[in-house]
Amino acid sequence: MPGLKLITDKANSYWAIHDRAMMAASNLKRSEIEMLDALIAVESRQVYYQMEIKDLFQYCTEMLGLSRHASYNFITVMNKSKEVPALLAAIRDGSTTVSKARKICSVINEKNSKEWIGLTRECSSRIVERAVAMANPRAAVHESMKYVSADVLELKFAVSEEWSELLNDVKDLMSQKERRAVSTEESLFLLMSEFKLKHDPVLKAERAQARNAGRTLKTGCAKTAPIGSTNDQTTASNGSTCYSSTVDATSATPAVVSYLVGTKINRYIPAASRHKLSLRDSGKCRFVDRHGKRCNSGRWVQKHHVHHFAEGGSHDAENLETLCWAHHVMKHRN
Repeated sequence: MPGLKLITDKANSYWAIHDRAMMAASNLKRSEIEMLDALIAVESRQVYYQMEIKDLFQYCTEMLGLSRHASYNFITVMNKSKEVPALLAAIRDGSTTVSKARKICSVINEKNSKEWIGLTRECSSRIVERAVAMANPRAAVHESMKYVSADVLELKFAVSEEWSELLNDVKDLMSQKERRAVSTEESLFLLMSEFKLKHDPVLKAERAQARNAGRTLKTGCAKTAPIGSTNDQTTASNGSTCYSSTVDATSATPAVVSYLVGTKINRYIPAASRHKLSLRDSGKCRFVDRHGKRCNSGRWVQKHHVHHFAEGGSHDAENLETLCWAHHVMKHRN
């Protein structure tokens, strides 16, 4: 009998642990729903702007302490729920989880929502992933970049057959030019380098600066007098005429006045100001948060007038700053 009592005690202990695990699982599901609802409210009111945070993902990782993976899952499901409300309803009633819902976001829509939600309810995550891969093969390959050694990374992403054929054509052309076999890595590197050389605002500004310096050395002066200005003529070392100009507002056209003094007539920012701004800010967002950390994002950057253009602010580089889209919006909200 004492032995039987011992077994019974163990059984009770196991069941007690199981009960705690079941309760924790229930709390976890409830917490996921609460988190999703909270993020929907945060996004609808754009609460993160009040904390000088530019987007919901940064808010999740920095303010809420969520992992990048968890943040991605919640935000992906939240965005898809706007398109397919049934997905959010299924999570709220316990039919599926945020993790499974994220797996079907690439294939679910209003028409097939019932079938896909039913699949997540009845099947394991592996079966759901397999079904998604069959319906949308590209979704089965997630873009990733990871280190395989101290200075070598592995890049992984899905491409179309057309993309593959185009890459092979480019490799053939480059191999012909270099008179040797060019690898995929070399081909992509050369293409990206050429694109950056052509479109990077800092490099464009440096080229413009070099051209202007060469033009000044060649002519001995920076520019000639524009139409509609009064000027004092001087002669450069090479015999060319230079001007010291001031605006004559009575004879100059509005476009000329706008060009010379940067008035509100024209919103176009002169190339000289753009280039100077790019060199100063390195083409990246210069917003600094309350912790002293600079944004430094180079994506979707815009030019912001410190003294607003609508209020008479000039196009001088000193009155401009480079901001990413989110921080530009934030500046105008404050």
